[in-house]
Amino acid sequence: MDFLEQFVTLTVATVKADRDMSQKEIDTIVLLAEGLKLDTEAVAKAIKTKMYQHDSAEAIARTVASENKLVIMQACILVALADNKLKMQEVEFLNKINSALGLPQSAFVLAIASVCQNNPQIQIEGNETKS
Repeated sequence: MDFLEQFVTLTVATVKADRDMSQKEIDTIVLLAEGLKLDTEAVAKAIKTKMYQHDSAEAIARTVASENKLVIMQACILVALADNKLKMQEVEFLNKINSALGLPQSAFVLAIASVCQNNPQIQIEGNETKS
């Protein structure tokens, strides 16, 4: 499996993690792919295919080359946060992917914290204040 397919498979799996797929999350995958200089037409086609497939994200994450692990993890985090919501299902999924990639837990926590700190609009499930 090449990098493009790993990228699309894992980011689409991230979109599906909370069972609430938003267009903003899909658009983020394409935007990130563009930034990575991937063929956006191939990415868009792969997204449509992967939406209906149930690949083992953890098994695929274990096959990612070491030089691509951090890029993939950061992309998954950005996709999960694209809708300005961080749900428990997403955190659990991202944690599994981070572990399967063999990345340190601290890097995972810091990456999420950094994005959330820079975007105060992000709502974190379980962290809402009731008035």
